[in-house]
Amino acid sequence: MDKIYDSKFMFSKRFFISWLLSSVVMFLLSYVWHGIFLTDFSRLTYPKEIFLMFASVVYLIIGFLVAKAVDSKTLTAKFKRKPVVRGAIGGVLIGASCFLIATVVGISFSTGSRLQNMVLDITWQVLEQGVGGVIAGAVHLFVFDPKFIPEEE
Repeated sequence: MDKIYDSKFMFSKRFFISWLLSSVVMFLLSYVWHGIFLTDFSRLTYPKEIFLMFASVVYLIIGFLVAKAVDSKTLTAKFKRKPVVRGAIGGVLIGASCFLIATVVGISFSTGSRLQNMVLDITWQVLEQGVGGVIAGAVHLFVFDPKFIPEEE
């Protein structure tokens, strides 16, 4: 079995760094977008601190998924030596999925469900999680992890 898919290697140094770093970057991007550019936080009906606490947990979950996507068998088969590309593609797919879930359950900052607002929302989600994926892929590219040195046959 290939070492990269062995469960004992799933939680490697690369995985943890890419998970946490991508989570923090995506959270900060979200804060800047919604809190500064769009001033969406002013429409919250409960304390901003509670929202930020819940958002940090959500971004840890999204970051976990993005970090896992970098090592997915499907993406690795197509882009073996291109972790940044794997991260970007995985991030974009996860961003689109987050948009779909948020739209279905009605969680959105947008003021309406006009097509223009929905296009803006999905564009932002895909961009935000795509950047998170690029960060996760870059960590895989630059962080040395001896567990992933190919064995000689």
